[in-house]
Amino acid sequence: MLAVSNKCRYGLTAVLTLAGHYDKGLLQIKEIAARDGISRSFLEQIFNRLGRAGVVTSVRGNRGGYRLAVAPAHLSALAVLQALGGEIEIQTQPPAPHDAVGWLFGEAEQRLKETFNISLAELLQKQKQLQECFVYQI
Repeated sequence: MLAVSNKCRYGLTAVLTLAGHYDKGLLQIKEIAARDGISRSFLEQIFNRLGRAGVVTSVRGNRGGYRLAVAPAHLSALAVLQALGGEIEIQTQPPAPHDAVGWLFGEAEQRLKETFNISLAELLQKQKQLQECFVYQI
């Protein structure tokens, strides 16, 4: 079935961290790595790819770091995953006419894409809601 690579999961997690700091300036790799529990070298590989795809921008130097290239409201989780090479595909060929199983897989693929098409701003809001629920349940 569908398997999301560590590169995609960690990349989306790191980009969500950047989204949370969008109005606050740059974040350095070491800060993101510490906050999200991701290896610095792996994050560097991920951010290189995201930079080439136009998802993040970087500033070099001691006060340098990374930021999103566009506002979180204008960037979807799906776009981040696709930039990292994570295509959401359940079936590799179109279903034959009258193929109920092919139709089912096509429907599942479409719904997955709709789910991942959430903006980072919406995903941040969901993260805040989940964190508030967690605090109240302790």
